[in-house]
Amino acid sequence: MDQRPPFTRRLTFAHWVGLDVVVALLLTVALVSSAWDVRPYFGVPVVIGVGLACAIAATVAIRRWRPVLALAMAVSGSVVSAFLGFSKDPMIALALIVYMVALLKPARTAAVALVVVEAAMAVDAVAVRAVAPFSGPSSLISQVVATGVVQLAAWCAGVAMRQARAYGEGLREQAERQAQIKVEQARRAISEERLRIARELHDAVAHSMSVIAVQAGVGHYVIGTRPDEAAKALAAIETTSRAVLQEMRGLLGVLRDETPGGAVAPPARGVADLPALAEQTGRAGVRVDLQLRGRPRDLPSGIDLTVYRIVQEALTNVVKHAGTDNGRVLLTYGADDLCVEVTDDGAGCDGSDGGHGLIGMRERVAAYGGEFSAGPLPLRGFRVAVRLPIGTPA
Repeated sequence: MDQRPPFTRRLTFAHWVGLDVVVALLLTVALVSSAWDVRPYFGVPVVIGVGLACAIAATVAIRRWRPVLALAMAVSGSVVSAFLGFSKDPMIALALIVYMVALLKPARTAAVALVVVEAAMAVDAVAVRAVAPFSGPSSLISQVVATGVVQLAAWCAGVAMRQARAYGEGLREQAERQAQIKVEQARRAISEERLRIARELHDAVAHSMSVIAVQAGVGHYVIGTRPDEAAKALAAIETTSRAVLQEMRGLLGVLRDETPGGAVAPPARGVADLPALAEQTGRAGVRVDLQLRGRPRDLPSGIDLTVYRIVQEALTNVVKHAGTDNGRVLLTYGADDLCVEVTDDGAGCDGSDGGHGLIGMRERVAAYGGEFSAGPLPLRGFRVAVRLPIGTPA
């Protein structure tokens, strides 16, 4: 957040340099007038004081380009002018440059600059008192004090402004970081949602399409010799395709964010739907032995759906890859977890066929802090094992 006043926010570097030039001209008029009105020490010609006044004022015009050089020139000119008795003001031009050094340069450089200015003024006052005893000591001391206070005030103002700008820059950087974090979070959320949708579409379609493919193959094989079996296969295809179409319509309706009068979200699947899933898998030629152990209880909706989808995908893999006609699903309710195990006695595989099924199962389990493993059994078959934390029953 830019803490400068609205007017100054529109000023460019060229505008500020132009203002410095105007200030330098005004100071030139003031310093030249002052040089004409004083009686210098040692009988020095007034024209020298006028030249010093012009040189000191000119340094203000370059204070933004070369602040350290401008300070060196201003200190030298001010010391000589004060030593010769031409300068009676608290050195406003020098204060303007001290302010700019404190604003633009590092803290250590700014501190050294202040010490040099104050020391130069003090040494100059002592030198004037030593070589020009006719100068009044009281007026000399008051002039040194006034000059020192003005330079210190200018330095403090520059340091305060530099800190304010640094604070504002820190706020801007923090706001930019926060905005970048929000963008990354939004991208991550979109990516996670895409993965979730991909998993849902895969799990909703893959199992049903596997059943349809198997039944279609059976019907094609027996249509000439056993028409009744072919009719059963066609009936299974019709039932399964209608179910998957209904689920697909529901998913697409959710993705389109339709009004309540449009497509309805698909019904939530869960452990209670596993018997129907086992029956559907049986129509694909794989008899499923479904067993439950422990004390069944209500599950959170997300975990309930996760269990169903994992069993669905595991049985789909049995139908597609195992080359067997039977499988086994075991659900074990523990004190604070639910274990799911799907096994078969088929040919087995190493679980690295490159499909998305195992990856999707692993991601689902990881989302709930569970444990997942999949791999071939020692002798024959394949095993998918999942452990999901479900909390202690009330």
